Amino acid sequence: MICGENSLETLAGIGFVVHHKCMNAIRREMNTSGVALLIFDQPNSRANILNLALWQEFRQALGECQTDSSIRGLVLASAKPGIFIAGADLKFLGALPAPNDPAAREFMEFGTATLELLETLPFPTCAAIDGAALGGGLEVALACDTRLVGTHPKVELGLPETRLGLIPGWGGTQRLPRIVGLPLACEMLANTISFPAEEACTRGLASAVVQSDKLLEFAQRHVLLEGWQSLREAKRLPVPKHERNRFQAPVPSAPAAIREAMVLLNTGTELPLPEAIRLETEAFLRLAGSEESRRRIAEFFSQKKA
Repeated sequence: MICGENSLETLAGIGFVVHHKCMNAIRREMNTSGVALLIFDQPNSRANILNLALWQEFRQALGECQTDSSIRGLVLASAKPGIFIAGADLKFLGALPAPNDPAAREFMEFGTATLELLETLPFPTCAAIDGAALGGGLEVALACDTRLVGTHPKVELGLPETRLGLIPGWGGTQRLPRIVGLPLACEMLANTISFPAEEACTRGLASAVVQSDKLLEFAQRHVLLEGWQSLREAKRLPVPKHERNRFQAPVPSAPAAIREAMVLLNTGTELPLPEAIRLETEAFLRLAGSEESRRRIAEFFSQKKA
């Protein structure tokens, strides 16, 4: 396979050496300090879109990193200007014939297993986000131990799935409250709120805002900081009981997507993360392929075309 020509020029001069693994949509670089960089650069596309092929390649890349004893840390980045990862393959989801479709289950469970692998790697991980990270793109970043954001004007972090009659399906409803707290997670999911760089940092979605031209240089140092094990462990545990007692997400009767998201905030956060995400998967599959979701996805594409 051929590596994309659109390489990250900022790799030059910050310690990255010519030691890379070429795949179709993900390129791996290694620096002299043992930090690996996975660069998402889906060919023939303006964005990195989480279709099954990209998930498969991501899984392969993570598996190779897992067994490479020279790696001390991993940074995820994008070669697409203004975009980290755009999210799920909406053409696939919009064409599902009905809820609980077997192909949808395979698609969602493969992505979930890939992020589980990311979250159990034997070294720290960091997402270097210099553009939009919405929906599935933010879910990938939430599975990293830390997140950094650049200063590109298109930086935007959010989970807007309920606009499409869906919920986050790759752990977003469960990792988000464990990272930013239940009240903010509720606000983001129910109202499809997204944040630019500075606010993402102040709200706890990211650790720091870094000038775009310095982001990768900073990320390769940041990822090796102490404390990543405790961040990871806290994310895998239930939300502490005293926090759950202080806040219960209001559960509306409709729309169905917001109702499912709010129920998951209340019930999933009582469980260890893997069990909570299994609840999320089943809720997602009840919505994907529904008449409401197909209609909203079709409207999204119509508006985009217009």
